[in-house]
Amino acid sequence: MQGLMTNYFSAIHDKQSFLLSYSYGLIRSNIAQSQHVFNFIKRDLLLFIHWEEEVLFPLFKDEKNPLFESYPTYSLLQEFQHCKMLIEHISLDLSKISTLSQSNNDKAKVEANSTISNLLPIFEELRILLNLLNIKKESIFYPTVDEALTKEEIAELFITIVNHE
Repeated sequence: MQGLMTNYFSAIHDKQSFLLSYSYGLIRSNIAQSQHVFNFIKRDLLLFIHWEEEVLFPLFKDEKNPLFESYPTYSLLQEFQHCKMLIEHISLDLSKISTLSQSNNDKAKVEANSTISNLLPIFEELRILLNLLNIKKESIFYPTVDEALTKEEIAELFITIVNHE
């Protein structure tokens, strides 16, 4: 049976994947809505990445914690850095496309379409990276947390999520 952390983050990951796909699907038809949805995803992803880096990962380095060295966090940190880079790239390009799309200038519309064409593979790269990260975290990382920590310790971790918002 999956534990509380695993179940919670599995639902969060499903929400994020859905909204990322939704934002992607809106790029050509409704850039303003695509940008709005992506801004929500950006905030959500960065919140949880920050929480994992600042709160959860240190538990794996604390010799007094039952999680000490039970999972190599270095690879996750590298993947998080890559995610942050892709998120920022997408965010900047969506803003650029939004600005260009409001212009009546043909050159601006051509540039907007070109930027969209270049942005779609970046969206796909982020989607794939998040999917791989989520599989890794849901199959190994969070179950390790669920098994090693008491219910009280897990409750405290959930509370820290709220405090990081």
